[in-house]
Amino acid sequence: MDAVTLRGLFFLVLLCVASCGGDSQSSPPTVSEQEQLSRSYSITLPQEIVSDDTIILTVNASNNSNPQKVTVESWSTSLEASLNIVDTSEGKFSFIAPQVRKRTSFSITANLVNEAGTKFNVSAQSLILPSKPNLIVIFTDDQGYADIGAHNIVNDINTPNIDKLAANGVLFSNGYITAPQCTPSRAGMVTGVYQQRFGVDDNRYTPIPENVVTMGDRYSDLGYTTGMVGKWHLEIDQNSKPWFKENFPDTPISEFNLGRLPSSLKERYYPSSKGYKYNYFGYANRYWANYDLKGNQTQLGWISNSDYRLDVVSDAATQFIDINHDEPFYLHVAHYAPHVPLEATEDYLSLFPEQSSNRRRYALAMMYAVDAGVGSIVSKLEEYGILENTIIAFISDNGAPIGLDFTDAPIAEKEAWNGSLNAPLLGEKGMLTDGGIKVPFIVHWPEKLQSNTVIDEPVISLDVLYSAIKRAGASETVLSELDGVDIFPTQGFDTSALMNRPLFWRFWNQSAVRLGNYKYLKMGAEHEFLFDMASDEAVSSNLISDMPDKAEELKSLYEAWNVEMYRQPQQNALNSQEREWLSFYLAH
Repeated sequence: MDAVTLRGLFFLVLLCVASCGGDSQSSPPTVSEQEQLSRSYSITLPQEIVSDDTIILTVNASNNSNPQKVTVESWSTSLEASLNIVDTSEGKFSFIAPQVRKRTSFSITANLVNEAGTKFNVSAQSLILPSKPNLIVIFTDDQGYADIGAHNIVNDINTPNIDKLAANGVLFSNGYITAPQCTPSRAGMVTGVYQQRFGVDDNRYTPIPENVVTMGDRYSDLGYTTGMVGKWHLEIDQNSKPWFKENFPDTPISEFNLGRLPSSLKERYYPSSKGYKYNYFGYANRYWANYDLKGNQTQLGWISNSDYRLDVVSDAATQFIDINHDEPFYLHVAHYAPHVPLEATEDYLSLFPEQSSNRRRYALAMMYAVDAGVGSIVSKLEEYGILENTIIAFISDNGAPIGLDFTDAPIAEKEAWNGSLNAPLLGEKGMLTDGGIKVPFIVHWPEKLQSNTVIDEPVISLDVLYSAIKRAGASETVLSELDGVDIFPTQGFDTSALMNRPLFWRFWNQSAVRLGNYKYLKMGAEHEFLFDMASDEAVSSNLISDMPDKAEELKSLYEAWNVEMYRQPQQNALNSQEREWLSFYLAH
């Protein structure tokens, strides 16, 4: 073999040694080595965790016979947000579960190194559940008890989306509002307390006082984004003469003119000044807004929009969700329907054929438009995957006004009846019989509240606000300032407790209290009634003489509540409207 060949062979040997590694101490671990180490260790992590909770996890050796000491060099996760994982003790680590807006699967990986310097990793899977549920209150206007399909009372109503909320949620068959009139019931619905506590007893007492804490304020304090769309009815308006007299004592009341008041003064009572960040507040054609219906944020101010008033409110609600779906939010949606003036587009009217009552036809079309809006809201929540983390409450502000006799006046004429129905209840808007204060009342929260549940025990609108903000993380101090109780039928909930909790009403010269199946009603100084609500109030006998002790018990409860209220009206004499109601509905 010549020298050239020998030199070539020697070079090949050196190349082989260099490629294969001549020093065993510097050889990197084989892939199988890393896999074996990864299989020998695991992360203990709960299968489901909740946002904001402190989570403990451990790194464990699967084979306890001869575990090697390992060190965590770093952590990584599939979440967009990084996790601040802290070493708390030998083999134990902790982190705060991040906020998510929907159920979110994720993985967490520990990057480890053993005593020999070999690096490997182990992973675990888990699911984060949101801790802050959204709240949407859908608050209709003068919608009577009969007018949702879920109640199965009338056969001409068409509310498939509202009925679906009931089928997949909770229907409260004895759900009450705090007043039989718009302004006071709305004052209760945006504060969570009886409106008599701050003096908004009826429509005369607008605006809502500046020092009143709203649910917008409370949810903002909890880090929520807040919004209000539609009817507010708590601003300075033509009814605000008592407020004007109190605030301008040196000016004759005859000089009260809403149009002459400074805009800066009126704006102090708009929802934008009462804790609601996003606004599309208004009734029809003109709205106080800081975003448009294309989702663009705008400067806060009045805008014109001549589209159909109910579709505008529904569109404003869905646009709010578009803008804020990544944040916990509270949204108050107040459709101005089926309140007069009655109006509906041909698209909605065409769904309801001509019938004996034209006012009824318009009301049905308007309530269908509201229902379509409910469907749009639900679809938008589904689009962003946040329906399961959203509490939806559907409630009317009071019973329907029927003007005693359901007069079917031409649509353009001013007439009491708005086309809605309170059947089978006694009375109408303005009364403290059930026709004025018992309303459609549904709460929907998928997977948290059992679907197709009916609760017959009496509840009130304030309870929804208490129950929802409790789930949002309100403190015991905040909850103690509210007048509601928890009514969400989660595991272990005992509805029988609701039978031992009194509900109170005071309006004009009427007062009432319900405890369990009994309701005490007083009209003026002389007319007292006791009804057994286990049967229909409309056909129930007045038990005031048969059960004086029960009547006295309820009356005492009312008096103890009433003394806490801001105003102390005499309520001795009925007004003309109340006398007419008394004669028509209760003189049997």
